[in-house]
This record gives sequence, structure tokens and C-alpha cells, in this order.
Amino acid sequence: MQEVLLLSGSVDKSRRKLLDNMKKMHWYMLIAAFWLVLIFGFIGVKEFTLQTGEEVILKTRPVDPRDLFRGDYVILSYQISSVDLGSYGLSSEDIGLGDTLHVALDRDSEGFGIISGVSERSFETLSIRGKVVDISSETVELEYGIESYFVPEGQGYQIERQLRDSLSVAVVVDDFGNAVINSLLIDGEEVTVESNYDSRLIS
Repeated sequence: MQEVLLLSGSVDKSRRKLLDNMKKMHWYMLIAAFWLVLIFGFIGVKEFTLQTGEEVILKTRPVDPRDLFRGDYVILSYQISSVDLGSYGLSSEDIGLGDTLHVALDRDSEGFGIISGVSERSFETLSIRGKVVDISSETVELEYGIESYFVPEGQGYQIERQLRDSLSVAVVVDDFGNAVINSLLIDGEEVTVESNYDSRLIS
């Protein structure tokens, strides 16, 4: 009888251990599924913008092209990133860090995108959505989510070094103001880099 009880207790322990392991596995699977949905959702949004948006060329200056955690890339600073609020009927008193501003874009005589309006509300015309990251007097700095562009290892510094002032970027902007980098341009010519498609999806 005692042997039967000991055997029964051993079976119960094994069963509980199995159930605990199954619960842990269940949570691991949920976490993995969450990250997969997040990653593919992010890529899906980028691809939607590329397929449905309108392309505009922005003047820009590359900065430090090296990130040890993400490989080589070019960091970009756009001329449209700096906005004088007073020129568009806005005041820094009504704008805070982290706020979203919509920047309407037009094209100058050379075809480059320039600011034609700034508002806290979206425009019906071509516009890009930016996040306020700095405020100085009546001037704000905006980030549009297109401040970095991945290139093959070793090429980031080369691109940054050559013709720094003539680097521009072809950006695709969708109807919601989301922007994705399509290509880099030096003197109007597209920079040829390997794996360009993958790079732009995760920029």
C-alpha cells in the first residue's frame, strides 16, 4: 500500500512538472508571436508607404555614419527638420517636446521638397509628419523617422565623406504623413548599395 502511495505521489510530481513546463512554453510562444507580429507589422507599414506614397527629394546632410550595434549607416539631417514656427502662424508656447506637427511640402524650381505650411492638423496635400525633439525660442527641430539609412558594412563612411553637401534623399510619403527613405542621391545620381531593399525597410 505504501509503495502504491509513493508511486502515486511520484506520478503527481511528474505531472505537475510537465504542466509547469507546458505553461512556460506557452508564455515563450506568446512572447515570440508578439515580437513576430510587431516586426512584420512594422515592415508592412513601411512597405505600404513605399507602394502607395508620393516621392519627394529632400536636401540633407549626413552626419556620423557608424553605429556599433546596427552596423554601418548614414545619419541624416534635413533642411526641413528646422522649422520657424512664427513663419507659419504658430507659437512655441503652444508646442511641446514630443508633439506631432504636420509639414506641408511643395517643390522648388530644382524639384527639391520645401516647407509650404506647418500645422498641428494634417493637410489634404502632400505633407510629412514630424515629432518635436527640440525647441529653441520660436524654432523647433523635427524628426520624421527617416534620420538613418543602412548601407553595407564599410560603405557608410565612404558615402558620408564624399560630396557631403550634395547628398539628397528620395523619400516616399503616404497620405498619413508617414515617410520612408527610397534611395540616396549624390549630385542627383542614385547611390548604388547592396541590399538596398532590406535597408530601407528598417531605416
